[in-house]
Amino acid sequence: MEEKLFEKSPDMEERIKYLAEKEEQTLIRIRRELHKVPETGVYLPKTYEIIRRELQKIPGVEVIEHAAEGYGLIGIMRGKLPDGKTVLLRADIDALPVEEPEGLPYRSEHPGCMHACGHDGHAAWLIGAARILSDIRDNWGGCVKFVFQPGEEVGKGATALIEKDQVLENPKVDMAFAAHGWPSVESGKIGIARRYAFGCVGGFSIKIMGKKGHASWPEETVDPIAAAIEIYQHMPSVLTKKISGTEAKVFSVTYMQAGDVKIHNVIPETCEFGGTMRAANMDVLKRMGKELEKEVRAVCHVAGAEYKADIRIHGGAVHNAVDLLEGTEKTAKGILGEDKVYFIEHDHLGGENFSEFSSRVPAVYLFIGIRPKEKEQIPGLHSAEYRFDDHVLKGAAGVFAALGYYGCMGILQKQEKGTGTEEWKK
Repeated sequence: MEEKLFEKSPDMEERIKYLAEKEEQTLIRIRRELHKVPETGVYLPKTYEIIRRELQKIPGVEVIEHAAEGYGLIGIMRGKLPDGKTVLLRADIDALPVEEPEGLPYRSEHPGCMHACGHDGHAAWLIGAARILSDIRDNWGGCVKFVFQPGEEVGKGATALIEKDQVLENPKVDMAFAAHGWPSVESGKIGIARRYAFGCVGGFSIKIMGKKGHASWPEETVDPIAAAIEIYQHMPSVLTKKISGTEAKVFSVTYMQAGDVKIHNVIPETCEFGGTMRAANMDVLKRMGKELEKEVRAVCHVAGAEYKADIRIHGGAVHNAVDLLEGTEKTAKGILGEDKVYFIEHDHLGGENFSEFSSRVPAVYLFIGIRPKEKEQIPGLHSAEYRFDDHVLKGAAGVFAALGYYGCMGILQKQEKGTGTEEWKK
C-alpha cells in the first residue's frame, strides 16, 4: 500500500521564510497599532476594526464578522488544490485592566488598559500567517480557519465560537494550533509542552463564621481567623496525603480578610479567604475541591464554627495531542532552525480556554519566546512592565503558516500503523 510520508519541503520552507521576512514591517505596524488601543473582555470595537480591515486586504479570505457574540472574527481560506484537511489557527485578542507606564511611542491610549499579555502580538502573527498562506494558495488544498477570539482573559469567547458560530464545523476541523508569547523562552525559539501546556482551573471562596468577642477573653469566642489559618496550613497535606498520583496540582490562597484594621481588641465574627486551584487532570481537580471542603468542615467542627464554601471548576486543561507533537516540532524547526525548537517536559498549570478547542479536536499549543538573548529574565505576563519582542513576529507567522500548509496537506499528523492512512516516518 502506498504511504504518504512526512517529508520536509525545503523549497516551500524557504518560500515561507522569504514571505515572512517580507511581512515583518507590516506585522510590527499592525502589532503596535493594536497595542495603542487595548480593550478588555468581549467588547473590543477598535481591536475588531483593525483586524477586520487587515483580513479584508488578504486575497482568498472570507471574513465572518461578529463572531463570539460580537467582537470575534473568523477568516476562512481555501487552498486551490482539490483535496486537503482543515486546520484551525487561533489568536486571543483581548487586553488587561493594567495601567501602562510611560516610555513607549505606541503606549496605550486607553487609561487603565494595556496589552500586558501580548495578545496584540498573537493577533499580528496570525494575520501574518494568513498573508503568507494566501501567497502560496496554489500549492495546498483544504481549508484554514483563522480565529480571532475575544474574552480569553475572562474565560469567554471560545465556547461561543464553538457552539454558536460552529467554528469547528463546515468544514470539520481536523486539528488546531495556538501560541503565546512566553517570557521564559528566549526570543527566536519555541518551547512545546510535552503534555500539558495549561492546566485545569478552579477557584474557591471560604467564609468562616465564628463568635465575636473581646480579644482579652478568647476562650469566650470562636476565632474564625485561627480556623482559617489552620485550614491554610493543612492545604499542602491535602495535596500530598489525600490525593494519590503524581499529576501536577496546586492550591494557592490569594486573599484573606477579617476584622477591622482600626480595632485591635476584638476577635471578629467572620474570616474569608480564597484563591485558585490547578491540576493537570480534571479528575484530580475535582477531587481537590472535595477534599478541601472536607478539611474545612473538619476544622470548623472542632473549632465550633460554621462555614460557607464556594468551590468552582472553571475550565479544562490544554493537552497537546501526542500525534501532532513530532510534526509540529519538525515544522517549527524547518522555519526557525534545528536548534531553536525544544520540548518542555514539565506541565504548566496556567489557565487558557483554548482548552475548549483542544478538548474537541487534536491540538498543539506553542510557547513562542520573547525574552531577548542578552537578558536572563524579563517581566512576566500581566505585569505593567511586560514587553513584547517585535522581532519574533515574522518567525511566529512563518511557523503558523507552515503548520497550516503541512496540516492541510495531510502529512502533519501521526497516524496508527496499518490503518491505510498517512503514517509518520522519521
